[in-house]
Amino acid sequence: MPNPSYADAVRYVRRQPRINTSTLADGLGVRWSLALDYLQRMERAGVVGAIDDHGWWPVSRPKGQPAARKSAAPPPPPATAAAPRQAAAPKQDKEELGPPVAIPLSQAGNHDHRDLLEKLREAARVLMSERENMQKLRDACRTLIAEREAWKRRALAAEARMLTEEADEIDRLRFAALRRVLARELHPDYAPEDCADLQLREALFKSIWPKVEQIERKGRSG
Repeated sequence: MPNPSYADAVRYVRRQPRINTSTLADGLGVRWSLALDYLQRMERAGVVGAIDDHGWWPVSRPKGQPAARKSAAPPPPPATAAAPRQAAAPKQDKEELGPPVAIPLSQAGNHDHRDLLEKLREAARVLMSERENMQKLRDACRTLIAEREAWKRRALAAEARMLTEEADEIDRLRFAALRRVLARELHPDYAPEDCADLQLREALFKSIWPKVEQIERKGRSG
């Protein structure tokens, strides 16, 4: 069902002595924001006056609208001869009093609307600030994760170097032990006195030992 139009709202307001946003919203069955928009338009158009401190708009009457008829006052009772004549009270001329002074009315509703907008803007600023803080925290977490991964890679590389050095040391010790075994088994100085194959032993030592020294030099040079 479509919302009542602005003209419908004006007709409804014309029937009221004064109007506020809640009354118009309930009377037309519309949202509070739409009723407020209608009333602000009516204020600019002169249909209603300025809002007062309590949130009411006085409804302005059209110039051609007839004023309400006053009931005729009953005629005074006839004065009797015995009744003393009272002095007539002086009548105040309405024209001497002048037109009624218009009391300036505050824009309480507009102030409330502006206060609400300002609070919404402040909440938006706080939300943006919190988003920036969250982004900074995410960036800091990414930096910490990257640093942790870098330290992890360094630790793994150091562990690999240690294992390599240990393996090289083990290989060196094993090669030294093998060298001692070959020297003890093939060197002529370690041959027993009654060795029958001394010449063969010496020939094998001279053939193998240079190769052993060559392998050892390559191991030292890396």
